[in-house]
Amino acid sequence: MEMKRIIYLLALIAFTVIYSCKKVYTPQLVSVSTNFLAVDGDIFSGDSTLIRLSRTTKLTDTTQIKAELKAIVSVESDQNALYPLTEKGKGLYVLGVTTFDKNRKYRLNIKTSDGKIYQSDFVPMKVTPAIDSIYIKQTQPNEITFYADSHDATNNTRYYRFDYKDTWSYVSIYPTNYNYINGRFNYVEQYSAEDIGHCFRFSNSTELVVGSTVKLSQDVLKQQPIFSLTSASEKIAQTYVIHLREYAITKEGFEYYERLKKNTEQIGTIFDPQPSALSGNIHCITNPTELVLGFISASTRSTKQFTLYRKDNPIEPTEVNVNVEGINRFAYPLPYYEKCRSRLSPTPASKEQGSPWVFTGPPVADLNVQSPSFYLKANKILATGDSLLYSIETGLVYTYLYAPEICVDCRLRGGTNIKPSYYPAN
Repeated sequence: MEMKRIIYLLALIAFTVIYSCKKVYTPQLVSVSTNFLAVDGDIFSGDSTLIRLSRTTKLTDTTQIKAELKAIVSVESDQNALYPLTEKGKGLYVLGVTTFDKNRKYRLNIKTSDGKIYQSDFVPMKVTPAIDSIYIKQTQPNEITFYADSHDATNNTRYYRFDYKDTWSYVSIYPTNYNYINGRFNYVEQYSAEDIGHCFRFSNSTELVVGSTVKLSQDVLKQQPIFSLTSASEKIAQTYVIHLREYAITKEGFEYYERLKKNTEQIGTIFDPQPSALSGNIHCITNPTELVLGFISASTRSTKQFTLYRKDNPIEPTEVNVNVEGINRFAYPLPYYEKCRSRLSPTPASKEQGSPWVFTGPPVADLNVQSPSFYLKANKILATGDSLLYSIETGLVYTYLYAPEICVDCRLRGGTNIKPSYYPAN
């Protein structure tokens, strides 16, 4: 998780930056103490509780995440009720959907495989109000910002935290119209399981977003900025969906995230002011002087979906391939598709029916066949790498259009062609 990497980097800076004199300095990072326990997650009521345990590593360590395995983890109430978490592997510990008493306080207990005991402070189970609305505003000529409104009629929240998951679609340079299955050509319906020209990607937020109404007479949060996107972002080239999540947090939690956000923004050179203390509300009971990274909150969670259709977007997405005809001009990113720009003629390996068509200098070939009764036996032919059939042009001469896989199969960029149930049809 991005927040965890931020904490790691800040911890290393805090322990390595000792002097502020402006002379060339190469920190000896190899000798810096590391291996601190990092705790990522919160206690949720009415939802699953997911806690990730890991250890900080040196910047010279090639292992990005060092998972903490075989720990014993539990949630404990201030009335000594215990809720054990189950280890799922790779440092993940899970408690299934549990409804906690909103009038009680809770903490996290951890016993690592080396026998050390860690505990968070008891925190109240906060009840998160509903998100009132999500909306966008154009904040720059080529930028939009997403905002959220919320309120608590009981005036009991005051401190808010937000994160989100988002979903966007993207297309291949040459969307697939046909494929070849079981000895025949088939027309490919858009967004069907056979459609490899339309794909979807997902991501989690990396921003630290907190808000407060403590200085207001009413607990009403208005125009809370969440994040911004520019016209160059692939995410808004098509329909864009976010699931915004809101959490009620304590004053101490708010101050921790504000401090973490400030430290993140201050990271520049080693001559910048030192980051402030990174410790949260988790402590090593076995060794009280040991640094532990992370902050545990307890709350319910509110979620709201927002869909931005391209027609409602006040800024136009950048046309990556504006000067190229015959291909999707909003296919991103361009480096993937440099070899998809031009059209070349194929050279048949054999003139026999059903033989593969091999072309030595693709990207794209127009395969002209002299008879409508002539069919290829596969939807792949050999090129500089495999190439896929993406369309058939009919007439007196049938033309079978092929292109390198990366130009046709959008899944090769890491997405999926299975449309999520919540994603709109258009």
